[in-house]
Amino acid sequence: MTDVDIEKMSLEQTRTAATELLDGVDGDLTGPDAARFDALTRHAERLRERDSSARDLLDGVRTGRVRLEAGSDGRDVAQGTRSAVLSNLDKKVAAGTLAARSAETVEKLVGDGRGWVARWAEVTGAPAYERAFAKMFTGGAHGHLRWTPEESEAYRRVEALRDDQRALGIGGSGNGGDSMVPLSLDPAILLSNDGSTSSLRQISRVETIATDSWHGVSSAGVTAEWRDEFEESSDATPTLTDPTVPVHRGSAFVPYSFEVEQDAVGFIAELQRLLIDAAVQLSDVAYTTGSGVGEPKGFITAVAAADPGVPLVAPTTPETLGAADVFKVQNALPPRFQAGARWAANLAVLNTLRQLETTNGALKFPALQDNPPSLLGRPVHEQSNMDGAYNAAVTDDNYLLAYGDFRQFLIVDRIGATLERVDHLVGSNRRPNGTRGALLWWRTGSDVLVPNAFRLLDVETGS
Repeated sequence: MTDVDIEKMSLEQTRTAATELLDGVDGDLTGPDAARFDALTRHAERLRERDSSARDLLDGVRTGRVRLEAGSDGRDVAQGTRSAVLSNLDKKVAAGTLAARSAETVEKLVGDGRGWVARWAEVTGAPAYERAFAKMFTGGAHGHLRWTPEESEAYRRVEALRDDQRALGIGGSGNGGDSMVPLSLDPAILLSNDGSTSSLRQISRVETIATDSWHGVSSAGVTAEWRDEFEESSDATPTLTDPTVPVHRGSAFVPYSFEVEQDAVGFIAELQRLLIDAAVQLSDVAYTTGSGVGEPKGFITAVAAADPGVPLVAPTTPETLGAADVFKVQNALPPRFQAGARWAANLAVLNTLRQLETTNGALKFPALQDNPPSLLGRPVHEQSNMDGAYNAAVTDDNYLLAYGDFRQFLIVDRIGATLERVDHLVGSNRRPNGTRGALLWWRTGSDVLVPNAFRLLDVETGS
């Protein structure tokens, strides 16, 4: 079926065609099937945007939020959506409930105010929805009875958005007992702020998406050349790759006390603090050493597996970490990646390097004592999930030092996290202990785009 045929489909026909395609194969879609599914998805999104714009237009005119002149094509609705989002963001930043950098992430996602992401930012960022969400979680089964008409309408709009999200079976989750979190609680937004303790997020490329995977184009670089007058240029066509980084489901169980629950406003702030810590701890392990199967692929995993193994650097003396190895690793990185290169290592490895001395007792790497530290003129970042020690009696690969341009390591966050309330947690005697639980799940992924942009010191050991 051609794209022209797909363009003629109704939304219901598009959903049916996509469902039949998914049911007709085992495992992931590939080749023409994947291309057709993508075409169906894009067409369905356009149809939903058109229908959504029409609904929002009618609602806006009915409530007086939008006034249309003759010949308007709906751009006023998009502008109204964007204005509402920016206004809410300004209020959250001023109140201290959202970091400025997180607000910038949302603003970038919203763009001109069109599409599913703009609707998500508007409805989940609305103050009325945040109040409805807090009342529901602090009031249990009867929480919704305390909603005002405005809060009830805000919750209805979010649920309508979730219906659209589930339409093609690529984003829906939950069993009806969960709720989409307010914008200010979404890990994809929270973890983009400067307060996040994830060093990898601070130095890597981070993209926020609203789909199931990130698709891009990457290249190790283009070779330039000098040529005389009338001399024919060489073919410098770069080798392009089309990396795809899928997102995987992460979950965090956050207990909170009855006392916290009593303060609906404080509940959101406390849950936000706990959520950042839980999500960072889980994600950073995967971003470093994750297998890529059911979890993000870590940069150590991706670089170590690169063919033909060029990114791996052996120590000068086998089974030993020495000062010469630091120079050897830095010298091995291609010049095109040196300008943006950084070091990453476990604290134990950094402390070992800090203690190395010259024959006259001076420190070999004195800049490692600075705050922030540097090594051979490049920034250093502590990464606790990297190897910190090695055992010469065990056969193993020990990746002790990483050096490279971390802009070639991509972290992908998907917006639209959900949260479910667990009414009573119990103690060792199976009796309630005065706490409840919030089970949150979100989706994130990671992978290295250009393995040649990194070098790893691999201290191999053998039994």
